[in-house]
Amino acid sequence: MKIRNMLLILLPVLLFACTALKPVEKLTDEELVDRYYKADLNLYMVKRAASKSNPSNYPGVSGSAGSGYSKDSEKIKKIEGKLAIMKQEMNKRGYMP
Repeated sequence: MKIRNMLLILLPVLLFACTALKPVEKLTDEELVDRYYKADLNLYMVKRAASKSNPSNYPGVSGSAGSGYSKDSEKIKKIEGKLAIMKQEMNKRGYMP
């Protein structure tokens, strides 16, 4: 009975890990494009939220500096790194992002 319960819990986790953590090189073209645009949209949303919370760091907008900027800049750098990797793979496959 314990083994069955463990399998019921671990099977979905393992399936998710196998599909979500697949390297970029092993993705199909459609999956790669979908992930690229999803990451691009996520980057846009993070930048948009950062500009609203800390408008002094963006040109043309006045306001006071906020403490959440360092977290936002770290998120932006991480997402841009992922986008760069996906963009390189898309260029190898002949796509222009």
